Amino acid sequence: MNQRKRWSGRAFVSLNMMLSFVVLILSSVVLYIMPPGRDAYWTQWRFWGLDKDQWDAVHTVGGFAFLIFGILHLFVYNWKTFWNYVVSKLRKTMNRKVEVALAVVLNVLLVVVCVADWFPSSTIMGWMTSIKASWVGPGQRAPYGHAEAETLETLALRSNIDLEAALKGLAEQGLTIDPTKTIQYLASQNGRTPAEFFELLAPYARTPQGGKSAALGIGEGAAKPGVQQGGGWGRRTVADIAREAGLEVKAALEKLKAAGIEAKGDSTLRDLSGKSGRTPTEIATIIRD
Repeated sequence: MNQRKRWSGRAFVSLNMMLSFVVLILSSVVLYIMPPGRDAYWTQWRFWGLDKDQWDAVHTVGGFAFLIFGILHLFVYNWKTFWNYVVSKLRKTMNRKVEVALAVVLNVLLVVVCVADWFPSSTIMGWMTSIKASWVGPGQRAPYGHAEAETLETLALRSNIDLEAALKGLAEQGLTIDPTKTIQYLASQNGRTPAEFFELLAPYARTPQGGKSAALGIGEGAAKPGVQQGGGWGRRTVADIAREAGLEVKAALEKLKAAGIEAKGDSTLRDLSGKSGRTPTEIATIIRD
């Protein structure tokens, strides 16, 4: 008859450190591709059933778990072995002056490349921005950051919506609306995302010309949304903006050239901003108009 194996704290800590490391890596990948908060909250984005806040929590708590189990693994169970290993390796490594110098230079260079936004850091971060932006179509973007947390009254005022007409029209559609409640609450109560609820308000947007409001991004005859401030335009490329606007890259470049801005398809709006003196938002507007 097999005897039950004795409890091993070392094995328990090691397994937990490994599992929390896996969780940390997985959640890091999700955070890399996750859309910006304004888009994630507005469209109620989910990945594998979890929303943005839940993935943030998984990543943060997973990081703390890895740190705690790592400390226990090192200081409680392996400190003596680790210290002896480090001392012996340091004695051997100090005879490898060229390798040590190159290692230090390489790591300093990596930091400089990231800070200066040079290749490959610029490319990796550019991929991240493109992936994040790809989750949400142009017509689904929030009119401004955290609009879902505003009351309908405030949103109507900021987006130039005829609130009285909107309330009447939505009531005729059988929707229960309290203008003092937030967009997030009203959307949830009516089985919609904030983005879908916002689309219902489009017919009630006002402009002096009597068309539909550019704030909603659905002006008469327009197929493209307006460009809001704070949309994370800096890392976006000309090709990204052109694709979202339904334009050929060549046409976007011609628009920029006409505005006195020389660019390429892979030029980021941040780089063009530094060269032209215009904000990334202004450059995005030039391409989309």
